[in-house]
Amino acid sequence: MHTSVHAYSIATKSEGSIEEIAASVEPATHSSPPLPVASVKRESIRILLMVDHEVVCLGIRTALRTEDDFALVGEVVDGASAVKQAMQLTPDIALLDVRIGTADGLGIAQQLLRSCPQTRVVIFTACAEEDFLFRALRIGVHGYLQQSLPLHQIFSALRAVQRGERVLNDSRAVTQVLGEFSRLTRESERTRSGLNDQELALLHLVSNGSSNKDIAARYFWSEVTVKRRMQEIYRKLEVTDRTQAVAAVMRMGLL
Repeated sequence: MHTSVHAYSIATKSEGSIEEIAASVEPATHSSPPLPVASVKRESIRILLMVDHEVVCLGIRTALRTEDDFALVGEVVDGASAVKQAMQLTPDIALLDVRIGTADGLGIAQQLLRSCPQTRVVIFTACAEEDFLFRALRIGVHGYLQQSLPLHQIFSALRAVQRGERVLNDSRAVTQVLGEFSRLTRESERTRSGLNDQELALLHLVSNGSSNKDIAARYFWSEVTVKRRMQEIYRKLEVTDRTQAVAAVMRMGLL
């Protein structure tokens, strides 16, 4: 199924930031546990929170109670038990930080994607470093959200994830990361094809309508040399003529 990447800013009942929600909670309610799994409505989006920051947990826990379509089924503050808990609770969405205690949250995300394929994995962090975002998307997470977002944007994004979409909260990051993915894809395809710089240059000339005679004049080669080099390109691309060769490298994004 095709997934799309979006930035979300759709209002819901929850307003304000996580910190504001947490600060408004009476001390007696700070330790209220997640809902027992058996009591969660079937249609609710089941959330497993994997964050070891007390204020963030409190804010999310409190705000989720105002949303009819969400249910917090568990909280994990220890990276060592994260995957085991997810396998037991089978949440719809695992919301986790890039670090959980001393554990690598992105490493845990990778394990969750393998061990809990029914669970969508969303990174939820205060870290703004693009390296984490890029690594997360390479792993294949379903979303990457900043903890500083207003709660209505966080919940709108989680609903989109539940619908099968992939979400990022920063459209500039989307552009940068997708650009980097495109570059890496081209490099990967080029490596796979075995073409060198000169062979790609030849194909660029061919795509612009240059004949073997034109190419020979440009490089001060004989036409026999051009033909031999083109034959080597055909061999690498497993094609039989220049039209197929150009089409092949265009499909790879190399032209």
